[in-house]
Amino acid sequence: MITLDDIRSYATAFPEVEETTHFRLPTFKVRGKPFAGVEKGGETAVVSVAQEEAAAAVAADPDVFEEVWRKAATQIFVGLRVDLAKVAPERLRELVEHAWRNKAPKRVVAAYDAG
Repeated sequence: MITLDDIRSYATAFPEVEETTHFRLPTFKVRGKPFAGVEKGGETAVVSVAQEEAAAAVAADPDVFEEVWRKAATQIFVGLRVDLAKVAPERLRELVEHAWRNKAPKRVVAAYDAG
């Protein structure tokens, strides 16, 4: 099973990432915007990929992935919940990168890609 240490190594491979907590849970942010985090018990993680990518992942493998929505006055898309016992490490690494790219400022992504 993928651990917090694995997710930490995936997330911190990108520039301007900081590890913080959100409701006492480990969360990774780029420029103050959360893009990946581990949920209670460490069995699942949430990555802030684009809604279209999340929908495709759920359609392809609903036993591993689930869309996450926050209920407010309207539903707000949050990201993709991933079962850490069922996902391949390479797939999660890819999702963490997509989430980072989704939340990082364009100039930070451009500098990373150029470097």
